[in-house]
Amino acid sequence: MLRQRAMVVRAQFEASGTNISEWARERGFRLQMVHQILRGERPCLRGESHRIAVALGIKDDAPAPGTGPAKAPRSGGADLEPAR
Repeated sequence: MLRQRAMVVRAQFEASGTNISEWARERGFRLQMVHQILRGERPCLRGESHRIAVALGIKDDAPAPGTGPAKAPRSGGADLEPAR
C-alpha cells in the first residue's frame, strides 16, 4: 500500500516539475531517505522516515504513543481470590 502511494507521489513530483532535492532540503530531510521512501524501500514505521512519509502524504499522521484516548484497564483477574 505504501509503495503504491509512493509511486503516485513520485509521479506528482514529476508532473508538477517539483525538484525532490529542493523539497527535501527546504524541509530539512535527508535526500537519500526521501528517495528510498519514494522507491518504496523503507517501511516508514518511526522516526525520520515516518515524518517524511507524513510530509509527502504517503502516510496519515498518527498521534504519538500515550497521547491518544486512554483504554479502560483490564482486570486481569485481580478481583478473583488467589488460588490456594
